[in-house]
Amino acid sequence: MKKLLIGAIVLLAIAAYAQEHPEHPQNKPASKQSHAYTMDELEKAITAEIQNAQKADGAYHLKDGDKTWNLTLDHVHKERLARVDPKTYFACVDFKSDDNHTVDVDFFMKDNGEKLVLTDASLHKVDGKPRYNWQEKDGYWVKVAAE
Repeated sequence: MKKLLIGAIVLLAIAAYAQEHPEHPQNKPASKQSHAYTMDELEKAITAEIQNAQKADGAYHLKDGDKTWNLTLDHVHKERLARVDPKTYFACVDFKSDDNHTVDVDFFMKDNGEKLVLTDASLHKVDGKPRYNWQEKDGYWVKVAAE
């Protein structure tokens, strides 16, 4: 019993010394984990981007080839929190255009380590007619050709 107790004390002393003075650290520094954003946070970030981009006329302007759409926010779709990669989220946003169309724009927001920032906005649908569609693949969403 005495030998067992002495052995345990020696092992604890070695472990304590190794903890204080590791020659070859086994643990690599943890990489900064990205924040898991909620749909409400995504909606707030997109709405803030739209408000910041609105011009003096109160419209959000979206360039589309030769046309510039003058858009008024209707709502951000909150049915699902969608990602295109581990740090990039997107949501469909409905607008009304000044020439009476319903325009669906996809907003892509990337986690920059501190907050969500806009990386792209693409015109998805005009009056319900898609320019492209979405398909889920391995837990992420990818654009596919419209049928």
